Amino acid sequence: MQTETQAMAPIPDARELDPAARRRTALDVAFLALLGLMVVGHVIAAVLAMGWITAAAIDVVALVYLLALLARPAWRPLVGRLMLLGLIAGILELFTDAAGHQFARSLFYPQGQPLLWDSPFYMPLSWMIVLTQLGYLAWRLAGLLPGGRIPWRAILLTGLAGAVNVPFYEEAAYHSGWWRYAPTVLHLGNTPAYVLLFEGLVAATLPLLTLGLPGLRWPAIAARGAILGLWMPCAALLAWLLLGVW
Repeated sequence: MQTETQAMAPIPDARELDPAARRRTALDVAFLALLGLMVVGHVIAAVLAMGWITAAAIDVVALVYLLALLARPAWRPLVGRLMLLGLIAGILELFTDAAGHQFARSLFYPQGQPLLWDSPFYMPLSWMIVLTQLGYLAWRLAGLLPGGRIPWRAILLTGLAGAVNVPFYEEAAYHSGWWRYAPTVLHLGNTPAYVLLFEGLVAATLPLLTLGLPGLRWPAIAARGAILGLWMPCAALLAWLLLGVW
């Protein structure tokens, strides 16, 4: 990633994008509000149990919210790049979904919904939204908890955050009728243990992939998104071999 620093983009109002800021920033509040919006949406979807239409609706609302954040020029360099990184990774994640559906037979989607390969058509957007949120957390933690060349504490905490929030969203997905997993011995509710490990392994890479993000050119952002997308099937296979075959 050192070569990426040779092509840096200008950052307007860089003081508003200080990952090491000790105070709660306006962008922190904006992302906390997005988290609250997502939680409320998932609870409503689980109660209604209307299937894929509620997943698509939540994603559209979250996308509009993120696009609204781009209206503030000072936030645009970070939020826009987080969204692109997440979108590229989300598109490549379709391969991981297909592997889970076709080969491992561990993931099942209800019939009768529009598909993109073997995944619901909204899945890349869903991943973009999730990775944008986790990416922002990783960016902030890496600034607040520097660890030299490798921010180990940020990696650990972001990985834990990625794993810890999985049960809530997976339970909501199950009760909403979005997808389900094949039963496993090791599980938490309706969420297999290997899914928690997979999500944690994916999130743990974000402190590294978001280092210096606001100043990078768009091709460099796309390359980092591709790295994350290529890591996803590796993380899924590792998690499956460790915890999914029980």
